[in-house]
Amino acid sequence: MSHVHLPDGVVPAIWWAAGYLISLIVVFAVLKRLNMEKVRGKIPEMAMMAAVMLITMSVPLGFIPFHMNFAALAGMLMGPGLGFVVVFVVNFILALLGHGGITVMGLNTLIIGVEALVGGAAFRLLRGKFGSVPSAIISTAVALLLSTALMILFLSSIGVVDIQSGGGILHGGYHAEDGVDGHEAEKPHRHDTEYIFGGVALAGWAAVMAVLFLGIILESVVTALVVSFFMKVRPDIINPVPDKDR
Repeated sequence: MSHVHLPDGVVPAIWWAAGYLISLIVVFAVLKRLNMEKVRGKIPEMAMMAAVMLITMSVPLGFIPFHMNFAALAGMLMGPGLGFVVVFVVNFILALLGHGGITVMGLNTLIIGVEALVGGAAFRLLRGKFGSVPSAIISTAVALLLSTALMILFLSSIGVVDIQSGGGILHGGYHAEDGVDGHEAEKPHRHDTEYIFGGVALAGWAAVMAVLFLGIILESVVTALVVSFFMKVRPDIINPVPDKDR
């Protein structure tokens, strides 16, 4: 759900360098800890998950300025660690396609990767007590709220959005100029934070909260439906790769 749509040259070097460093450290730590023989067996599933994320992140829903990314779902299906690796690969491809600058790839990996880490970990923690579908809904909602909060705090810290009024928060402060898919030309221009809901024009934080509410409900429900489907036909998919010592 959360994604920083900033072209190169907007984010200070200290921020994007730290984003790259931390994201690479996390990827290295994940791959170092997991059983690589089992990871190799998961590569086809990881590739399919990355393809699904690329499609959903590139398709605007139309009725709300929001697109699903299924990072939390990746954490549930692949495990939190491999889910983060999938997010890294997806952001690398998106950066090459101009969906956000190359320099913000690391930051986007961290922001969206939180959804995979939190969503996957929370799902495994709650599944035994609440069941798969309720756990998927709760885990996705918590993961999306946390990643959105991190995105807003980051954009506010570099002065791209006004956290008091909520201005510029929708679409990550800046977004591509309108094109065929809405992501063709990453030229910086600020969007007014406005949203028409039920015939009522909302602005500022009211618009942000309306979009956030609808987006979280939508992605949480769709994620739960996908998890429910896999639990019926391929429950073996929803198993994390074991550590090396297992």
